[in-house]
Formats: sequence, C-alpha cells, structure tokens
Amino acid sequence: MDVHVGIALDALSVVFMLVLVGGMWGSRAKSASSKLYFSLVVAVIVLLCSDAGYMALLGSEEARGALTAVKSLYFVANAAVIWVWAIYVDYTVLGDRTRFNAFGKLCTAILVVNLGLVAANVGTGCMFSITEAGAFEVNPAGMWAFTALNYLSAIVMLVALLVHSAEIRRGVLVRFVLFPMIPLAAESVHLADPSLVLTCSYAVSALMVYQISQSNLVYTDELTGLGNRRQLADRLSRWFHDAQSAAVCGIMIDLDGLKGINDAHGHGAGDEALVLVGDAIRASAPKESVAVRYGGDEFIVAWNADEGPEPETVAAKLESEKEAANERPRPWGPLDFSVGCLRSDAATCPDPEAFVERLDALMYEAKRLKKPASSGQAQAN
Repeated sequence: MDVHVGIALDALSVVFMLVLVGGMWGSRAKSASSKLYFSLVVAVIVLLCSDAGYMALLGSEEARGALTAVKSLYFVANAAVIWVWAIYVDYTVLGDRTRFNAFGKLCTAILVVNLGLVAANVGTGCMFSITEAGAFEVNPAGMWAFTALNYLSAIVMLVALLVHSAEIRRGVLVRFVLFPMIPLAAESVHLADPSLVLTCSYAVSALMVYQISQSNLVYTDELTGLGNRRQLADRLSRWFHDAQSAAVCGIMIDLDGLKGINDAHGHGAGDEALVLVGDAIRASAPKESVAVRYGGDEFIVAWNADEGPEPETVAAKLESEKEAANERPRPWGPLDFSVGCLRSDAATCPDPEAFVERLDALMYEAKRLKKPASSGQAQAN
C-alpha cells in the first residue's frame, strides 16, 4: 500500500474522530462513563496522528530523532487505547462505579510495564531503532513483549466479559468484545503483508463503541449509573406495544429515610445511600430487565414476564443484597427501603402509565404496612 494512501486513511479517520470529540464537547457530558469514552477517542486520535507522522518521515536520514519520537508516541498511544478501553469496560459493565475491580487493576499494571518498555527503548533500543537511512528496525524480543502484554490486557477483559456475559445485554457485549478484535485482525493482515498498514481500524472500533457511549449519555442516571425515566418509558412502550396482552413484571423501590439522612449527615451521605441502593438493584435485576432511578429516592426494575423470574424472587434477592450492604456500618445506620411487586396483565395495566401507577400504589402500600411495625418496635425499645 502506498504511503500516501496510509496517511490519507489516517487523516480521514482523524477527521471522523474529531467530529465525535466536537459532538461530545458540545454535549457537555459530565458522567465518568462519557469522560472515559472521550479519553478513548483522544487516545485513538493521538495514535492515528503519530502513525501518519511516522509514515511521512520514514526514510528521512535527517529525521531519525523525530522518527524515534513519533514511533514512541505511537506505542504509548497504542497501550493507552487498550488500557482506556479496558477501564471503560470495567467501569461500565463490570465495576461497582466507585472503584476499579481486579480486572482493571491488572490492566493498569500491564500499562505501567508497557510504558516502562517504551521509555527504556529510547536509551536501549530494546523494542525498535531507527537506522541511519531512516528505516524502522525491530528488536523482536522487546516488540513481542510489548505486543503480548498489550493483548494480555485485551484477553483479560474479554475473559471478564464472557464470565459476566449473563449479566450484560447482548448488544453491549458484542460491541465490547469486537473492539480489540478489529485492530487484531488488521495487525494480522499487516504481518501477512507489511505493505498494508491499517491503523485506521482503531477508529472503526471507537465508532462502534460510540453507540454504547451515546446510550449511556441519554439513558443513564449520573449518580447511580442505573437507567433513567426516559429509558424506562422507551422499554415499557416497546413491551406494551409488541403484544396486546403484554405481561410485564416490575418492582418499585423507595429508599426509606433519605430526608433524615440528608438533614442529619449531609447530602453527600444521602448520595452514598442512593448509590448503595443502585448497586443492590444492579446485582439483583434480571438480565433483560430495565433498572432505573425513577425519581429522587425511587427506583423501578421492569422486565418482560416471559423472560425473567417472578417479582417476589427479584425482591428477595434485593433484600439479600441489602443485608450484605448493611454488614458494613455507616454513620446513618442500616440501609432500608420499601418494595412493591407487580405482575401485570392487560386488564389491570393496559399501558405503561397504568403499570407505573399500579406499581407506585403497591410500593406505598408496602411502606404503609412497615410503619406500624417500626412504631411498635420503637415503643418496645
């Protein structure tokens, strides 16, 4: 492939990436998920620009120092792309949104080692060197070590995705799995025919993940990481529209005592309590369900009755998650919430609005029934 064609492909890919950056900048997205995707796009842009710069300078005897610099930047960006993708996956579908789990920590350790290799290469040539004629010369041992470590990060996260596949929606899972596969296929082609340089494949992968990022922006509650009312409305509308006798299951959760927590311990403590409820819901919700923060302290989990368990089963699992969360003492006391359960039918809930109204009434009935018990316990004490 002609060098000019490679540079043109990189340049065109950069333009597409800059359009994404401009759109995300204009949306002023503040969530951690959107910031991670923004970082991923920036890393891909740096990778493409360094690759184009390398191809433009290749063969120039006067530019050996510049060639070493841009190629080193290329490898730094390459490692960064894989790492940001891994952390994005970790945060978006594997982590608990307050810390990175073991998968993310391992990928971070691999990144540090790879950056050390690139830094060492500047003085030792352990990965590559630029000849006096301005040609790229590979040190196989160092280059294979870098490549193996880079793809070890990808393999770690792919294994993590497959281990948790039962908890991840199919469309999200497929896009995340394909992200490293496309550049890997491109690099395999390059190994078979070194004249074919397809760094632009990273842009294709980034664009493929863009839909997930946009869904997170449109449908995600920033505090808890659950969905929002818009996502619930879209999913319920689809379910009730698909069948005249749609059967939809749902539970509605109301965090007890949020105002008291805010008044006594501050809104930061209240936010922490809401995040804990969100984590418990995420761990309890059926695979194909929609789990959302419906209001300030109210949450809804809904699913097609044919694709999940009975509501009482999910509520019991949620109760277990609450007990596990309460094993760690917190300043405001144990976490508690009220839950209403519903399996709808066409007669009682002919549309999404009726479904939510009925669920809301059941939740408040459960809350009302708890109050006498709480009062009696207080009197006994």
